[in-house]
This record gives sequence, C-alpha cells and structure tokens, in this order.
Amino acid sequence: MKKLVLILAGLVLAGGMFSHGAQSNFESAQEMATYLKDAEEYVAKEKFKKAAKAYRKLAKRVPDTMSKASFFLKEADCIFEAGKTQYAAELYQKLMQEYPLYIPYQHVVERLRILAERYVDGNGTFWGIRDSSQAIKLYYLIIQEAPALNVSLQDRERLAELLIQNDRAEEAVAVYQEILKQNPALDDVRLKLALLFINLSKSGDGDGSKVRAAIRHAEMILKRNPSYERKDEVRQLIEEATESQANQLLETAKFYLVKSHFKADAARYYLQDVLSRFPYSHAALEAKNILVSHPALNTPEPPKQDENK
Repeated sequence: MKKLVLILAGLVLAGGMFSHGAQSNFESAQEMATYLKDAEEYVAKEKFKKAAKAYRKLAKRVPDTMSKASFFLKEADCIFEAGKTQYAAELYQKLMQEYPLYIPYQHVVERLRILAERYVDGNGTFWGIRDSSQAIKLYYLIIQEAPALNVSLQDRERLAELLIQNDRAEEAVAVYQEILKQNPALDDVRLKLALLFINLSKSGDGDGSKVRAAIRHAEMILKRNPSYERKDEVRQLIEEATESQANQLLETAKFYLVKSHFKADAARYYLQDVLSRFPYSHAALEAKNILVSHPALNTPEPPKQDENK
C-alpha cells in the first residue's frame, strides 16, 4: 500500500510538472513515473545502492529546485541505509549547503548525529576504523549550518566531549562558553568548564588565568544555586584551585631563594603574599616556616650608600 502511495505521489508530481509547462528532461510524465517506480521498488527490496542511483538520475532530470532537493535527499537516505558513512555525510552536507530552504532539517540533523557516532564506534567506516575527528566535523556542521531550533544542547556538549578526547581542549572551552552565553543557568555545563580549566592549568598556567577562571565559574555556581546537588564537588574544586594558586606563589618565592637567583626582597614579597592571600592553605604554613628559618628574609637589605658622599 505504501509503495502504491509513493508511486501515485510520483505520478502527481510528474503530472504537475508537465501540466505547468516545466522544462523537464523526461519525454512524458509516464517516463518519470517509471523511474520513480523503479527507485521505490529498489528501496522495498533493500537494494539501496541501486535506489540511490535511480534517485540521483531523477534529481538531475527534474527542472525545479524543490524536486531536486527531494530526490537528492532520497539519494542520501539510501546511501545512509546502505551503510556508506562517509558518502552519506558528504551528501547531507551538500544538501545543507546547496538546498537550505528545501530540506527537512530535523531529519537531516538526526541522520548526521547517527553518522557522527558511526565514526566514533567504527561502524560503517572503512575497515571499521574509528575516527572521532570526522565525528567532530559533523557536529560542527550541525551547529554551524542547521537552524538554532534544530541544534540541541546535547549536540554542543557532545562536540565538547569529543574535542577533549582529541586533545583539543581549548576548542572545547569555546564550545562550553558559547553554551553558557546562551543559557547561563546550566550549572552542570559551568562545572564541566571549571574542571576543564583546572585540567588545562596543569599543563601550563604562567599567569594563573586558568585557575582563576575555574574558581570564578565555581563561585558563580554556588552564588546562583547554593543548594546545587554537586555543591560539595564545587567547593572541593575551589579549595584545590585556591591551594594551587598559593603553591604557584610559593614556588616563585623558592625560585628567588636559589643561590643562583637569590633575591631576598623578591622572595620575601611572594612569601608574604602567600600568607596574606591564602592564610589557611598548606602553602601558607610552609611560607611561614621559610620566613622563620631564613633570617635574611626578616632583615631588609640596608639602603645603598650615596656614592657622591
């Protein structure tokens, strides 16, 4: 019954083209209907590659843009069903870029999500090779090309997750920041961003900006939602990040205590900075012990004599 409906719809489509004088490459509506019938029969028999070729021929021969988009979409769907992941992704991308006004975005975006996860799992790829970098490209495609209505929070979070897994954490930061720009109340996303800043700081944070960003986002969570269900985790993050800041100052002080770099004033400045800014940290206890055990740090250097006297 479904096949009959599709064939009849094709006849109506073909008849409409010819009755309105559209310039088609088909000699008659009947010829076009025959092509449609063949394509649908291939689909019914699950011969998707043959069906895709038939739909492609139809798309190239119909005169109007809407019909072209419809048949190219059917071609892409058949390639998708045939398990040709890369080719299907290319066809859907072409549809989004060349026929943006004529495609059902919800359908196309859902197919792209599935294709992206095929790349992650290795299903439908050459030799079953996993390639999450291709999945990243597809999620970027969804976010950049599809209307905002068809892009979900899960799409953006999944993109960030894949970026982190592919050592592209800086890009993931930008993705999380864009999510929060659109909805600042997403505490779970903000916590993920704070944790990401902490991890990034471990591989280098010369000016301490990453740790400060982590603390700032964590404090925003507690300020906005004091009863946040993961508040203990947030508080622990703040405590550890604060300790990290204190340790960074302490290490700078120690640098100026090394004989080859010894500068009493600089060492004293950083040790006292630890005590004043982070008095309850472990680093503060060590800083206090260093000040006590190094008398030179408690005695300011005498002023230099005026050479003119």
